[in-house]
Amino acid sequence: MKMQSWVWALWMTCSVVWPGQTASDPWPEVEETNRPGCIWWWPGSAVDPENLTWNLETMRAAGLGGASIVPIYGVKGSEDRFVPYLSDRWLEMLQFAVQEADRLGMWLDMTTGSGWRFGGPEVNDSMVDLRVDLVEGELRSRYSGGGVKRGAPGGEGRSINPYSAAALEAYLKKFDAAFKRFPDAVWPRAQYHDSFEYAGDWSLDFPARFLKARGYDLHEHLEELFGPGETDEAVRVKADYRTTLAELHQEYIESWVGWSHQHGFQTRNQAHGAPGNLLDLYAAVDIPETETFGATLLPIPGLRFEERNLRPGGNSTPMVNRMASSAAHVGGKRLTSAETCTWLRNHFNSALSQVKPEVDQLFLNGVNHIFYHGCCYSPKDAEWPGWLFYASTQFNPRNAFWRDFSALNQYVTRCQSILQAGWPSNELLLYWPLADLWHAGGSQRKIQLTVHDTDWLTRSGCGLTAQWLVEQGYGFDFGSDRQIASLRVQDGWLLPPSRLGGERYRAVLVPPLRFMPLQTLRSLKALAEAGATILIGTEDDPDVPGYGQLKPQRAELRELLGSIQYRSDRASGVATAAVGAGYVLRSENLERLLPTAGLERESLVDLGLAFIRREAEGGTYHYFIANLGAGVVEGWVKPAVPFETLLWLDPLDGSYGLAKTRPLPAGGSEVFVRLEPGRSLILRASPGANGHDYRPWSYEIPDGEPIPIEATWQVDFIEGAPQLPKSYTTSALGSWTEAADPEADRFAGTARYSAQFDWPTEAPTEWVLDLGVVRESARVRLNGVELGTLWGLPFRTSIPAGVLKRHDNRLEVEATNLSANRIRDLDRRRVEWRIFYDINFVDQNYKPFNAAVWPVVDSGLLGPVTLVPVRAHP
Repeated sequence: MKMQSWVWALWMTCSVVWPGQTASDPWPEVEETNRPGCIWWWPGSAVDPENLTWNLETMRAAGLGGASIVPIYGVKGSEDRFVPYLSDRWLEMLQFAVQEADRLGMWLDMTTGSGWRFGGPEVNDSMVDLRVDLVEGELRSRYSGGGVKRGAPGGEGRSINPYSAAALEAYLKKFDAAFKRFPDAVWPRAQYHDSFEYAGDWSLDFPARFLKARGYDLHEHLEELFGPGETDEAVRVKADYRTTLAELHQEYIESWVGWSHQHGFQTRNQAHGAPGNLLDLYAAVDIPETETFGATLLPIPGLRFEERNLRPGGNSTPMVNRMASSAAHVGGKRLTSAETCTWLRNHFNSALSQVKPEVDQLFLNGVNHIFYHGCCYSPKDAEWPGWLFYASTQFNPRNAFWRDFSALNQYVTRCQSILQAGWPSNELLLYWPLADLWHAGGSQRKIQLTVHDTDWLTRSGCGLTAQWLVEQGYGFDFGSDRQIASLRVQDGWLLPPSRLGGERYRAVLVPPLRFMPLQTLRSLKALAEAGATILIGTEDDPDVPGYGQLKPQRAELRELLGSIQYRSDRASGVATAAVGAGYVLRSENLERLLPTAGLERESLVDLGLAFIRREAEGGTYHYFIANLGAGVVEGWVKPAVPFETLLWLDPLDGSYGLAKTRPLPAGGSEVFVRLEPGRSLILRASPGANGHDYRPWSYEIPDGEPIPIEATWQVDFIEGAPQLPKSYTTSALGSWTEAADPEADRFAGTARYSAQFDWPTEAPTEWVLDLGVVRESARVRLNGVELGTLWGLPFRTSIPAGVLKRHDNRLEVEATNLSANRIRDLDRRRVEWRIFYDINFVDQNYKPFNAAVWPVVDSGLLGPVTLVPVRAHP
């Protein structure tokens, strides 16, 4: 980590210029949406102007750029503060919050309802969410029982039917009326629809819509629909049912988007969980939103995974997040958001260092608009821990890590300033054959595509192909049937209908599959005839999906497939068919197939690194590169894009420098890469030879054994609660909970560790300070010079030249822990702080929360603290 003495004080600039550099700052100017946001729950909608201002100012001071308002159930004992949902008072508070956010340079979004699942007290029998049963040979629908979840006062009630645009239209009338009461109001940026958790599977007009779309009467196939579904006819009838259900929900979401646009709102939708086409559902909105749920079990040294704090089997699947970003990329949308770190660990047990890998994985999969999960509104007069949400990672000012939270947000802001600029640079579109999923056997009628159980993607031919592409270094997006039909061809490139800039694909890749809609095959052939390249990654021909019009569709499919005449090439193993002005290439060997389309892989992955690439005006490319592995990555690599200048940018502190390159005998150049596990960098590849203005990047390569700082440490508790423990001295660093003062066992806050030491007699020109184990973040000062805030693994920072002295160096480390020990103390003393309605407060496994049984969590600077001699270049 390359820090300058004044970086800490200027964090909001999100840039660092090294002394003596005359080059222009390569970091973009920060925009409002570059900063991360958070889910902002309003318990009981019990908000008031004074506390709204305090909450927003506190969030903004920590580096947040906005929030998404979700009214929820209230707090016991605060009923007199509750504000009924959509009442005049509620709307006035919403307007006040928006105005305050605007004053602070922030944005606000709002859910179109309270809690989640649209619904409320006005939902009547014609609007309600329905489930269908087969009773004595007849279809009978009933209320699904799934009401508004975690609803706010005045917003509780039954949920509406998510397969009925008419039900949605009736539901939205209450918002139309509310907005009319305040014609001159300033409303939030966007409307928000949370992940699909509706319980129903039917609509009142489903039989008629099914007949019109599928061409046959569902009533004549009820045994197949409700039976075990093992015969071909039963599987196909169920597939038609699922396809129809998906189409109805698509109409529902598109109707909501249309209504939102009429009122001047953008839209955010979490499509996952829906029994629908996720790509099309994400694509229907302005800001597609995905979600992380649980922790990813990565081998980064020092990244802790205590079983007691994790969800069993809760390992997240980052590939699923690419569904949302793919929809954004194909649809020409600038932002892909993510509900970030839901149930990362049990309450008050998530460290900032554990957040970073999850954020990095989102970035690597195309997300560029982070929403932490989340920050709960709480008035200043609420006793600690204040008002809380039951499923939150507790990104709020009552959590001890808030003191250094701004450092994480600086990092996210810098990354997003790059990842929101330009346009995606993925050159391959991977077809997602949803029809395969709809043809799954079994008795289950409705299939929901969640972020929790992801076998629907990871175990499919498409998902396995996608994982291979990632491992081999190919950038790609998923594409749906509808999206493929929307492509056009220009000079052999496939262009989406809406583009931010130069988005284009070299080819469409069809993975192993069993079914393909006839219209999709027509589209692929038409694209090839217009000059495109279509890659077929399977030797098996697909069948048409569904039961309706099966024979004529199957005949046309065979005719279309037969019209594509391949010529086999034994040398390459790739069969080629000239189709009009383009080609269809076929092989199960993707390693041979993809290069025939001019696709070039990024060899960064061969070193064990992960990346995503974006393009900007003038032929500039940006790589976000992360090391999520167990060891240091070091080596030479040739980027797959043309360049003359390569610049490293460090989003941790904003520093930058000219990358080390060398020419290759066959032409071109390669760059030296070095990344510690857990670290990430941005590589800018530019066409112009403008690197002479930048100083060389220091790779900080170890150049000798670490030298321990052997000293007596003075430990002073400077900030926190419930009471500052007594100061103490130690020559052996360890958890402050091992101190003699019993107050240290329950303390949440910050202690300053101070030590005097001498500098080694013979030393290189560059040194790195390694703090060893930090629980959980640290602000570092050496001889009065601020070296920055260390919050991510590894806890290391460079020491600027001239800072170290031969004698009497003073090192100060302000270490901040988690709030776990403090909440443990409350439960051990049986303090009644769980005072919330509805679900009240549970742990990550939705069991009653009880911190009294927790062990005391290590806190502070554990070390060992060492000085590491380094050299700048290989």
